[in-house]
Amino acid sequence: MGISSPTINFPVDETIKRIEYVKANAMGIIHEAKKIQREVSAIRSDTDADEKDRIDAADGKLGDILIRFLQKSFPKDGIVCEDKPPIDGGEFKWILDPVDGSMNFVRGLPLYAISFGLEHRETPVGGVVIVPPQESVYSAVMGEGAFKNGEQIVTSRVSELNRAIFSPNLPTKRAHMIQEIMADLSGFLTYARSFRRTGSFVLDSCFIAEGVMDAIWEKTVKHWDVSAISVILSEAGGKLTDLNGVHYYTGLPELVASNGVLHSEILKLLKTVRSTVSRN
Repeated sequence: MGISSPTINFPVDETIKRIEYVKANAMGIIHEAKKIQREVSAIRSDTDADEKDRIDAADGKLGDILIRFLQKSFPKDGIVCEDKPPIDGGEFKWILDPVDGSMNFVRGLPLYAISFGLEHRETPVGGVVIVPPQESVYSAVMGEGAFKNGEQIVTSRVSELNRAIFSPNLPTKRAHMIQEIMADLSGFLTYARSFRRTGSFVLDSCFIAEGVMDAIWEKTVKHWDVSAISVILSEAGGKLTDLNGVHYYTGLPELVASNGVLHSEILKLLKTVRSTVSRN
């Protein structure tokens, strides 16, 4: 039984069929991802431009594999994949992030994830996140609960900031917002127990869903970053909103993901510390 109940009408059986198809083929996807990572990480980049080219090449190669994989069994489904032209389809649409944590991927670090979001009429109804280095598979269908490798998962019940482990917001391009970021970090360094950061928003969100971390706040997230995790996290008992508490549906410029219990306290703290920046 799921932790949350569906709030929309959607074809549950068809959704489950698609999610189970991805899960059943996860080991093949893991094999391909590991193979591509070995290839791209074997060569060290001399410049930022070269590293960016290798990131784009790896994303593109794995993206092509995932698109062909989905079209083989669900040719009528639409597909949105990072850095690829959208593919129009029927009521179901896949939202793909071939490599979340792409810098880790090309450097050879075992911290990245592959995200399959599934939407029905533009609303997320299912998701699968595959973590190749750990051979882990997170999944959820709206109203059916969240799972890791077939075992149901739930968020932590940590309710106090001084017991919470957070993943901090450190966008790649941050020079223009450094004061705000430093205010955020100062607030959480004061009240939180500790920080952990993998470099993958999707992976950190999965850790929150299974209760080993408690919250993350992040800027410049895209639709493909959060479509799958929005279902997995909510089905595990967590929350994913903007700074005003608006629930994620189609993408927001800044998000807070949490175990649900801490959510209001996190929003309050972020608003408080940022108000000091605006006054200075």
